[in-house]
This record gives sequence, structure tokens and C-alpha cells, in this order.
Amino acid sequence: MKIPRSHYAPRTRRGWICTIAFIVAMLLAQPPIVHGLMNRIEPWILGMPFLFFWLLVAYLAGIAVLIHADRKGL
Repeated sequence: MKIPRSHYAPRTRRGWICTIAFIVAMLLAQPPIVHGLMNRIEPWILGMPFLFFWLLVAYLAGIAVLIHADRKGL
């Protein structure tokens, strides 16, 4: 008898890497990191305060991981 596998857990090593990368990217945008370490106005980068630039990079990283996982079919 075949043991059923959860459809919530990734089945490949690449799937696990994408899952962990997405979780790390989202953790970088959460209050312990953002409010404690990255809560700075100076320096201005690309016309934005550092905090907004940091959040933009963190969210774009998460989106990039999701797009990669979708294209690879993970």
C-alpha cells in the first residue's frame, strides 16, 4: 500500500530551497528585522529612504522566488 504524501510539503530538493528562500525573504520584511535593524531614513537610495528601499528589495526577492518556482513547476 502506498503511503499518501502531503500536497503542502515540497517534494524535491529544489522545492525545499525555494520554500526556505521565500520564508527568509519574508522574514526580512517583518518587524524584528525592519523595526530593530533597518529603521533608518538616511541614506537615501534611488530617491527613497533606506527603510523603503530595504522593504522593496525584500518583497522583490520574495516575488522573484515565487516566479522562479512557478516557471520551474515546483
